Amino acid sequence: MGTLIFSCPRTWRVIEPGIETDDTTLERLRPYSIRVECPYCKTSHELPIKDGHLFKMRPRRARIHSTALLCDELDVGALVQRTSSAAQREQN
Repeated sequence: MGTLIFSCPRTWRVIEPGIETDDTTLERLRPYSIRVECPYCKTSHELPIKDGHLFKMRPRRARIHSTALLCDELDVGALVQRTSSAAQREQN
């Protein structure tokens, strides 16, 4: 299970519409889109589900106490931007 996330097309900040799903269900939903009220730019976005990303937190080891060691889990915005940039490069 993971949380479906999108990026705001205006601000590129992460939008979490509150949808938790798994990979199998997400594949079935890819042809559809959802309308989300963006908390950042205050507009309604029609977002294709195929543009969303399934964000899954990895289990943490109990002995890790530094957030610096977990930066890959905490920087969701960078993940979305890297993935969006790669998709745009593939289209060109």
